[in-house]
Amino acid sequence: MHSEQVLAFLDEHPDFLQQHAARYSLQATPQNGERVISFVERQMLELKDQNRQLEAQLQQLIERGQDNDLLLARLHRLTLALLAARGPGELIAELKGKLRQEFQLDRAALKLWHPAAEKDAEHYNARSEVQGLARNLVAPYCGPYVNDEVLSWFSPTPVLQSFAQVALKDAGGQPFGILVLASDDSQRFTFDMHTQYLAQIGELVSAALLSALEAA
Repeated sequence: MHSEQVLAFLDEHPDFLQQHAARYSLQATPQNGERVISFVERQMLELKDQNRQLEAQLQQLIERGQDNDLLLARLHRLTLALLAARGPGELIAELKGKLRQEFQLDRAALKLWHPAAEKDAEHYNARSEVQGLARNLVAPYCGPYVNDEVLSWFSPTPVLQSFAQVALKDAGGQPFGILVLASDDSQRFTFDMHTQYLAQIGELVSAALLSALEAA
């Protein structure tokens, strides 16, 4: 059948497309008499919808990139502060100050069992259960649970809902300390969150502390 014959047939049977709209991916005409949407128009509508979805995804990527840029800037300022610190005591004070200032984390505990830290009564802790905890941290832990020993390092109020535990390790991978961050927000540290930046903070703090402890 030639195209002219097809067109002639459609002219003689104007309700044909209406009756077979589903077969040809057309939108059936509503009862109020609106026109049938052609296949090309339907494709255009679908493309516009896909375009809106892509724009939304792009906006999410842009916002995520901006968040990452902000986080990298905070890590950079933390790095500079640790490099400028003189001695373990000043370094730990700078660490806690930057965690509070840059990351809004005002509840942080750091415990060490490096021999050079024995004189630091506040931060030295040689208990085997603490060392065992650090050894088991292959990656930073995030979630609502800590043992009683770790919980005792924080004030009982406000009630803490989530924690991040990061092992501090030497160049050989042996832990010599642990950094614990706590929050009263249950969503601040969750099981499913990415821990890449926490791991980088752990490596940074480990390297800076080792250098300071060995020079003390």
